[in-house]
Amino acid sequence: MSNQPFSVVAYGAWSFASAGSYVEVDGNCFQLKWQCSADGSYTAETPVGVWTLSVNSCNGRTVLSTGAKLNSPVRHLKYVMMECSDLPLEHLVYTGMKMGSCGIVTAPVAESQEFTCFYNCILSDKDGSLMLSHPLKQAQMAKFCGTVSGNSLTLSVVHLVDHYEGTEITFSDTTLGYGSPFEMLQSYTDSNIEVKREFTAPEPGWNSWDYYRWTVSEEAVLKNAEFIANDPVLSRHVKRIIVDDGWQYCYGEWYANHLFPSGMKFLASEIRKLGFTPGVWVAPSAVEPHARIAQLEYDMLACSEGGQPCLAFHCMRRYGFILDPTVEKSKKFLRELFDRLVNDGFGYFKLDFLASTLDAAQFYDKSVPRSEIVRHLMQPICDGVAGRAAILGCNYPFMTGNKYVDAARVGSDIHSTWEGTKKNAVNVACRYWMNKKLWINDPDFALCRGVETTDFKETIQPTLVFCDPKSEYKPFYSRTFAQSTERELEVLLSISLMSGGAINLSDDLTKLNEAGLDLARKVVSAVSGSAAIPLDLFSNSMPSRWLQKLPHGGRFLLVNFMDEVQEFRLDCPELPDKATDFWRGKMIDVPHEIVLAPHSCLLLEW
Repeated sequence: MSNQPFSVVAYGAWSFASAGSYVEVDGNCFQLKWQCSADGSYTAETPVGVWTLSVNSCNGRTVLSTGAKLNSPVRHLKYVMMECSDLPLEHLVYTGMKMGSCGIVTAPVAESQEFTCFYNCILSDKDGSLMLSHPLKQAQMAKFCGTVSGNSLTLSVVHLVDHYEGTEITFSDTTLGYGSPFEMLQSYTDSNIEVKREFTAPEPGWNSWDYYRWTVSEEAVLKNAEFIANDPVLSRHVKRIIVDDGWQYCYGEWYANHLFPSGMKFLASEIRKLGFTPGVWVAPSAVEPHARIAQLEYDMLACSEGGQPCLAFHCMRRYGFILDPTVEKSKKFLRELFDRLVNDGFGYFKLDFLASTLDAAQFYDKSVPRSEIVRHLMQPICDGVAGRAAILGCNYPFMTGNKYVDAARVGSDIHSTWEGTKKNAVNVACRYWMNKKLWINDPDFALCRGVETTDFKETIQPTLVFCDPKSEYKPFYSRTFAQSTERELEVLLSISLMSGGAINLSDDLTKLNEAGLDLARKVVSAVSGSAAIPLDLFSNSMPSRWLQKLPHGGRFLLVNFMDEVQEFRLDCPELPDKATDFWRGKMIDVPHEIVLAPHSCLLLEW
């Protein structure tokens, strides 16, 4: 039998016969020379240990199972199980570890593009699609990475181990399958459901972050809650009021600051009196340097390579330590924190920066694989909540599984800009298969403010934190508060609706004009559907055609992402003869062809 284990791995235009393997251990690199055993499996011996590999085919799929027996524990191990160059490429879709971080590449590319993805990536050409996948719940960290150059792809399947005290390691299987990408994603989803749930339509909410950011106050929250309660449409549909970052003394000390003089228990009570479920934002693993934990309880903190607590957390020039969730004292802190917040009246938690937990170099319990660290963070939180509140995971590593969260952010951070809308459309499209299967997808905020939908020409300058004393002037540092036109906002909100997931307003609603309020009322009162299928996800660089099932009908979205007028054929057999133009509120004859202005859409509902 051949000593080349990948010689039998071939699908359509893609052959991995020439793929190689190597391992890097604590700065030393070893090529793996596979030897075929009598039972058809493979082994490779190196000075640091023995590596095993089996290649099994079943139902048209190939499963690569691999492991290692090391001579001693290692600090850092990078195992490139399979690396192949010059794969032909027409179209690539890949998914990242957490919210955002997805990409679509249509070849040929003018300049080389590197990519890193987790869970699955799909190569497509005119004949079919090849999906390479790792399970969501991973034995060790596993990823696909590579480079697209012209019409070719270099692809590596990589496993990573850091500060793990074991010597026998089983890595997650890598699976290759060929066929319909939509059917393969459906199968992948079904096989990765850790806890089965029945999902109802998500309730719309309002969140303070995108407008107020760190200036949020008790007064501002109640002003918007009262506005919603007094609006004849918003009051019937918006059910949550979520206080985002800015309410706390600091990360790591989760008590109200001076902008919330009456305290969070009072605020939760007032929100409930108005008829809403109160929600609150927490970054459970972030600890700022002036928090008491950082000063007095630093044995609760994750460490540097050298073994000392370190400033591993960073976001917008804010730095902090990382709470070590493998320490029992940290688990107790998390259980008590969330029990207190629930008892204060909060029924919804937005947990943020969860993936930042993994930025620490090492943790106290080195028997815990890095792929399971965030599970150790989430378990005491869920124990503290004890089913009394819903949980949204933001910056949530999806490898943590669907056991711990009711909803998960899938979109990137949205802004009232056209570039932000385009970026988010890609991320929502690439993760459509998760919604109402694993959790409720959260595409980020349903913004309604723009240059035509508010009469207040304010600016907000969160990017000034990146401006240091030697910086030259850059317009990015003084970004305009809202740049989107009304038609661009219709695209943003249409993508939110087609996600089939969470709808959260995040404007100062008192400052929207009638056009802005009309957008807000329409988006929160719309019927929630399943996740829309991005019909051209595997053939187009921007997913422009979306088809969604509703409880009693459907929606079809067509988007012109281009900067010029475009003519489209609708070409969708599911479309009826007549449908409602959602944003215009008119019943129309469904056309066979349509011309769309730049940065605009047609959203049909029937």
